[in-house]
Parts: sequence; structure tokens; C-alpha cells
Amino acid sequence: MTAARSAETCSPDGQSGPYRPDDALVRPDSSRAVCDEAGRLYASLREAAGEGGMLSEQAVERGEESYFLLTSREPLRALNSSLWGEGFSSACRLMNRQVSKHYMADDPVEEMNAFLRQEGIAVEGTAALLTAADLRDRSYRGLRMSDELAVHAWVTAGLRNKCRAGTPCDISQLYPGTINIIVAIEGWLTDSAFVNAVITVTEAKAAALQDMQIKLDSGATATGTTTDAVLLAATQRGEKSRYAGLSTRLGYAIGLTVYEAAKESIGLYGKRIQSFV
Repeated sequence: MTAARSAETCSPDGQSGPYRPDDALVRPDSSRAVCDEAGRLYASLREAAGEGGMLSEQAVERGEESYFLLTSREPLRALNSSLWGEGFSSACRLMNRQVSKHYMADDPVEEMNAFLRQEGIAVEGTAALLTAADLRDRSYRGLRMSDELAVHAWVTAGLRNKCRAGTPCDISQLYPGTINIIVAIEGWLTDSAFVNAVITVTEAKAAALQDMQIKLDSGATATGTTTDAVLLAATQRGEKSRYAGLSTRLGYAIGLTVYEAAKESIGLYGKRIQSFV
């Protein structure tokens, strides 16, 4: 049973109730249709957030020195698996930065700080991810469930280091490439909901890899790469969520947006290199 709105599930009529696999809310080839009264899936932040939304995005295209920056009008509570703004923090800016395939730094944190200062971006209040994957392969999906709950997901995929959890990976043959995921939530989360959301993000990423049939040389399906990273952030306003599992409104929104964005980014990556290597 669900005792609070944050634990409600999404059904086709927009009412709370148990999720059933045969509800078929979204099919693998769909990037639009979704639970009409409970949410709408968007392919651009402007459409999903609306004019005057709290979040804005900026893409700087400079080859291997490109970056993607999200800026919030108010501080966000963030949880980052990477070094730059690691763990829980307060962040006004979320960055995904592309670096050279030969990137090396004795002190990665200080190197990033120097880069931010060079770009005129404040170090304090910036949480960032780093990748050698091509940012041109990034994808966005947003799902607005209500005026008090929306989820925005950005994914960049590089698959040269694809691996499977529990399977030995040959680190002597690592190549630049990772799956970076940024999720911004218009809503209020407990700390446990943040951690729960990381699980949901990871499951959605693995589902996308499975459905895109990304395989290892052994024939096993990849669940990720050796250097994947996740950055979550929430406005801490609006609908309160103490859980973010697959049957909750928040978990459903996270799962759908990450899954769809990951599939598109993986597809763009594959199209650019002509094969999933």
C-alpha cells in the first residue's frame, strides 16, 4: 500500500495504483507517448521546464575541450559520484566536461578548479563530471509529472570500456569512454531517496544497454562501462519523496527519462563510429 503521494505509482489514467508490466506506458521505440495525465515526456529542457524555469543550459563546443553547463537560479542539493563536488553538496551549476583522450592530471580536483576559473565559472557551488566521450552524443529527456514534480536527464555515452558487473574487466586495455548521467529533479528528496535514485538511474542505464544489445566479446550483455558517473540534483521544493524506487512517481520519472536519454545517446555514439566497439 502507498501511504503518501511520494510513493504513488503511475497508471495510464494518471491515478495511483499498482504498476503492471502490461500497462505498456512506454514502448522501446517511443520518445514521446507516456501516461497522459501523469506526465509528458519532452526532448528539450525549454519545453519541459517552460519559460522562466529554474534551470538553464549552455553548451560550449570546442572539440575535446567542450563542456555542457546547467545553471540553477537557486542552489540545488546535489549528490555526485565524481570528485568534483563529491558526495552531497549545495550546487548552483552542474557540468559535464569533455577532455582529451590523453588527459592526465596529478591532481584532478585542482586541474578542474583551474579550468573553471579559466572559464569564469565559480568553483564553489559547481559539481562536475569528466569524460573523454564526445559530448556531441549527448541526449536529454524530461518528464513533467505535475507543477510540483519534474525530472530532467542528460546522458553522454562512450562504450569503449563497456563491462558487466561481476565480470573481470581488462584494465590494461582501457580506452577513453564512459556513460555520464546528470539528473535534475524539480522536487524534494530525503537523503535516502537520493541514494534510492542512484539505484534507479543505474537500473535504467543497464536496461538501455540491454535493449540496445550492447554485448561484451563473451556475448554477455554490458551493464555499463568501467568509469560511469552519476550526478543528481534536486530543487528541494514541491512534491516530497522519501523513496525513488521503480514503483514510485519519482522513480518512474527517473527511470523513463534516463532510459530514453541513454538509448538515444548510445544510438548517436554507435551511428558516429558505425559500430558498437
